[in-house]
Amino acid sequence: MNLLWTKKELITATNGSDPSSNFLINQKDVFGISIDDRTIKEGDLYVAIKGDKYDGHDFINSAISKGASGVIVSDKKIALRYSGLFVKDTKIALINIAQFSRNRFTGKVIAITGSSGKTSTKHILATSLQEFGKTHFTHGNNNNIIGLSLTLSRLPKEYAFCVLELGMNHTGEIKELTLISKPHIALITNVSSSHIENFKSEKEIANAKSEIFIGLNANGVAIINSDNTWCDYLKENAKKYTTNIKLYGHTIKSSQRINKIIDEKDGSTIFLENKRPWHLKYMSSVQALNAVGTLVVVGELGLSQETAKQTISGIKPLSGRGHKIIINFKNNQESLLIDDSYNANPDSMYASLCNLYKIKSKLINYETVLIIGDMLELGKKAKLKHLELIPILKKINPNLLITVGSFTQLISKELKIKSYSYLNVDDLLSKIKEIVKPNQLILIKGSNGTNLWKLVKVLQNFNQENNNAA
Repeated sequence: MNLLWTKKELITATNGSDPSSNFLINQKDVFGISIDDRTIKEGDLYVAIKGDKYDGHDFINSAISKGASGVIVSDKKIALRYSGLFVKDTKIALINIAQFSRNRFTGKVIAITGSSGKTSTKHILATSLQEFGKTHFTHGNNNNIIGLSLTLSRLPKEYAFCVLELGMNHTGEIKELTLISKPHIALITNVSSSHIENFKSEKEIANAKSEIFIGLNANGVAIINSDNTWCDYLKENAKKYTTNIKLYGHTIKSSQRINKIIDEKDGSTIFLENKRPWHLKYMSSVQALNAVGTLVVVGELGLSQETAKQTISGIKPLSGRGHKIIINFKNNQESLLIDDSYNANPDSMYASLCNLYKIKSKLINYETVLIIGDMLELGKKAKLKHLELIPILKKINPNLLITVGSFTQLISKELKIKSYSYLNVDDLLSKIKEIVKPNQLILIKGSNGTNLWKLVKVLQNFNQENNNAA
């Protein structure tokens, strides 16, 4: 393990004190940072965060028993008892550690935000950059202030690249994150009505997303998806902080222009202007735009786009983001499950449904089963945004529509097709094995709060059961 933090650095970063004079006395170095005693690793420093439901100070014994190298606490008596570093507020201390870490980092930082596609773009970019140097990145979707602080606090200072995902559900949040991140490159995948219940309009969301440009370093690069409705607005906001603005997409104003993207086989092929066709083995046309955005970042870093293309060609989508799963049955029969269960907003739902329509046209002997859950955090526009899906659903004309939630239930009432409606996923779980049969094309898509991922787990286990039986 590489050294991550010394006692001196931690005291300087947090402005903390060592009341026992024994902080890190037995183990002088720290190899990781953790706020969760359940996942802590030996050599990690445990930061006892006080949350709304839990107080990390209650789990110090557990953290130490699992090999924590030391603890940071906001109670002086506890600091004396456990030879801990004492600070006024452990959450602020963690943020300060993150800022210290970012300031000592000499590599390149890339920050990504957007209403959808940011986690997938981060995954594609981080995987690509690993071909060029050691790369640190946000794990999962830990994209709020705590998640960002943990990511940066774990950043080895000798790495070449750091890819950060910045998320938000209210105005001002991205600004806070980008001022800590200080990115060299900031990318916005798109803007849509995701989280609109916390905003007055989609324009306000676009304005909040464009806060990412505030933290750009001198001569920083802003990268924007030109296919998005809000491209020009984002570009104008970016001009306040940088003159180096790059666009990617199908429009003529794009510096990385896409002539067309076609779905074929299990993936898609991208036709970039003046370039040879670029085939993605596993990613659909929905994910292809994220791949092009990645390519722009690679170019702005002065790295080989051709090398990146080769890497990206073989990348598989993350679980829950369009990942294709074959469900095997007896007698060599099978069905195709598209797991897009991680999250949903109106734009990503529409894109996923369009992708399903394309796949359906190639699997003409398969029945189409569509399982959709409510799109959450849409506020007063929730009913309207769900009903706006009806035209594409009519175009798909699935053999069976299953809805989970009260808003998607409204859709089923408007469509004259075979359908079942459930208010929550648990009511569907016990019946899903009876519904899934051979020769089906199945899409699962909904907001994370609908827990549709539980269905995917059941079907994956169902797959294993059938394989064992065979």
